[in-house]
Amino acid sequence: MLQFFLIILAVVVVVVVLISRISHREKPLAFKQRDRVMNSSEQALFINLQKVLGERFIILSKVRIEDFVEVVRNGFDQRKVYGNRARIKSRHVDFLICEALTTKPVLAIELDGNSHYRQDRRERDNFVNELYSSIGLRVEHVLVGSDFENEAFRIRDSLITYQ
Repeated sequence: MLQFFLIILAVVVVVVVLISRISHREKPLAFKQRDRVMNSSEQALFINLQKVLGERFIILSKVRIEDFVEVVRNGFDQRKVYGNRARIKSRHVDFLICEALTTKPVLAIELDGNSHYRQDRRERDNFVNELYSSIGLRVEHVLVGSDFENEAFRIRDSLITYQ
């Protein structure tokens, strides 16, 4: 009788495991690939920047601020460090211009559309402007709808003096 019970129990366990595996396979993840990385304004500015900045600089798009800004840990308690990191970890810059040979960031470019007139976006812009200033990184704001070719030349000319 005990052997019969153990066999039934083993069969039930195997069936439950198989059903569990099958049901997990059938559930798709809640993700899909976007059609494009940049919207049309970002892409248009990127193409113009690429044309005029030449080989001396590289243009990175949609870079997380935390990838080029380090949170200072020394002299701060752990809560302050986590708080500072939280302020930058999910934010990105539209374009980051870097030296081609070293990838040292030299200029952040923010593409400002209509959303930048909202109070929350103005607060975000003020924060990142202050952040960039505090780390010695220049920032340029380019308005959506402006002449991106002229903006690219203006940015290139401002980088000519970069040492």
